[in-house]
Amino acid sequence: MTGKKMNNPYIQLWYEMVEHYLKIYLPKSGKILDAGGGTGEFSIRVANINENLKIINCDISEGMLRRAQEKIEEMKLQERIENKICDIMDLPFENCQFDYVMCLGDAFSFCKNTEKAFSELVRVTKPSGKIHLSVNAFWGNFFEMMAKGPSEKIYFEDLMNYYQTRIIHQDHKSTGCRSFTAEELERMGMQHNLSVIKKFVAPVFGVYSKWFNDTEKLDTIKKLQYRHCEDKNLINFGNHLNFIFEK
Repeated sequence: MTGKKMNNPYIQLWYEMVEHYLKIYLPKSGKILDAGGGTGEFSIRVANINENLKIINCDISEGMLRRAQEKIEEMKLQERIENKICDIMDLPFENCQFDYVMCLGDAFSFCKNTEKAFSELVRVTKPSGKIHLSVNAFWGNFFEMMAKGPSEKIYFEDLMNYYQTRIIHQDHKSTGCRSFTAEELERMGMQHNLSVIKKFVAPVFGVYSKWFNDTEKLDTIKKLQYRHCEDKNLINFGNHLNFIFEK
C-alpha cells in the first residue's frame, strides 16, 4: 500500500501473516531464493524457521544488501544466508536451482517487465518446487487511495491514472509500482503450467492504528485477519496478494 512505514504495526502484521504460511510451505531442507529480498526481512525469518535451509537473498540495490548483511551478521546467520546483487528479470542462476523461490513485498510490482520476471522465477525453480509471489492488490490499493485523498497527496488524477495503468500514482507522479488482481496471477501461473496450491491476502483489511495498542482488540483483529485471508470473495480487496505455485 502507499505511504506506510515499514516498521509500523500494520506492516508487522503483514510480515507475521506471510511467515505463518512460510512455516507451512517451506521445504524441510534445500535452497531458498529470496528474489528482491532487500534488507533481508524474509530471508532472516526463513533462516529462523528452519536451520536446514540455505538462503540466497538477491536484490538490485547495493545499499539494501549492505543493510541486510549487517542484520545477518548481527544475528550470526552469515553461514546460512548469502547476499547477491542481481535483477529479478535476469537472474544469474542456472535452471532448476531452488526448492522454494519467494518474491515478496513490492519487488515484483516494481519490475518493468513482469512477464520476464515471472519467467525467471519459474526457470530457476526445481521441478515440484514452489514459487511464493506477493504483489500489491489492485482493488485494495484503489479503495485505499480513494479514501485517502489530497490530505495524503493522493489526487483524483492520481487515482484515475492508477485505475487506467494499474501503476500507483501519488502527488501527480508515478511510483512505478504495479498492482495485480488474483485473476491475473492465476493466468500467469497457467501460462507456465504451474499449479496454485495456496492463495491468500495479507492483511485483509485496514486497521485503526490505536487498536494495535490494545492487547484484547489486537488479538481479535489477528483472528479475523487469519479467518478471512483466504476468502475468495475478499482476496482481491486486501493489501498484498500472495500466491504459492508449484512447478
